[in-house]
Amino acid sequence: MIIKWLQRGLLTLIVVVSLYASIRNLIATKDLGSLTDDPVADFSKRFDPLKAKLPFKIGTVGYISDSSIPGIKYDAANDEGEYTLTQYVMSPIVIVKGTNQEWNIALLTPTAYKVWSESSNGQFDVIPFKGNLYLLHRLSK
Repeated sequence: MIIKWLQRGLLTLIVVVSLYASIRNLIATKDLGSLTDDPVADFSKRFDPLKAKLPFKIGTVGYISDSSIPGIKYDAANDEGEYTLTQYVMSPIVIVKGTNQEWNIALLTPTAYKVWSESSNGQFDVIPFKGNLYLLHRLSK
């Protein structure tokens, strides 16, 4: 009889602790905004105006980010994640690193953009967008 009460008590304790942990996790996740927000959709919306400015729907576009600019500090994991998301949201356009294409995307912090623009020597027509996003059109190849 005592063993049955101990088993029930232990089972009740496990259920209560599990519920408590689940509720705390749910609250923490909600506070981060990840229950209703869709970061991939938000990233895609950032690129919609840029994508609309391109003169083609299928092709190849160059890509640079803070990691492309010498002397600029960046988070490698975040940089790679943004490159991967850019490939995803720009599909079927192919994204390649570098600015060797006629059309290029720059996802640069203000500091990185300043350094890049000083070194680009007027080689590109720059179309700025919100969120540190730029469309670069090579003036001569």
